[in-house]
Amino acid sequence: MTDNDIMHASQMITQVFKNISPQDMENGNRLLNSWRQTVESISRNGAKLAAHTHVVDLKNGVLLVEADHSGWIQLLQLHQNYILTGLRRKNPALTIASLAFRLAGSDARLVDGVAMAQKERARLQKRYDSEDALLKESGFDVPQGTGQPDAKPLPAELQHLFDKFKNEILTNQA
Repeated sequence: MTDNDIMHASQMITQVFKNISPQDMENGNRLLNSWRQTVESISRNGAKLAAHTHVVDLKNGVLLVEADHSGWIQLLQLHQNYILTGLRRKNPALTIASLAFRLAGSDARLVDGVAMAQKERARLQKRYDSEDALLKESGFDVPQGTGQPDAKPLPAELQHLFDKFKNEILTNQA
């Protein structure tokens, strides 16, 4: 082992935090503090609730919160609107649209919904193209009057329904 293989603690900390802007750090600290303050302000069980829960992640306006027992999650859900209002007032620079919960020990995490929608849309388009190719091989897409004796065109009403269904699927996945 050489001196080049050894990293000082200050170097490790600098390396970990070099990609995090000071503004992001400040927003994160403010969010953590406002979480505790907001949850503690809930009557009766607020202090216990805050002690058994913590913020894990904020992505696409969804705040992921972890609790050490499902009962605490139920209480969080009961007070969800109150918590969201408090967090929004204390963190106007952050967009917090909703809360998501996980039980401590699980590896549930927030995912990028836009990327997932794009992947699902691509998967559906690929499936549609594959099924469309099968129909074409079977002669179902040949327009009437083409002179091909084996052509089996779909009735116009049915074709219209299939086109409408395809467009709805693709539109709803965007």
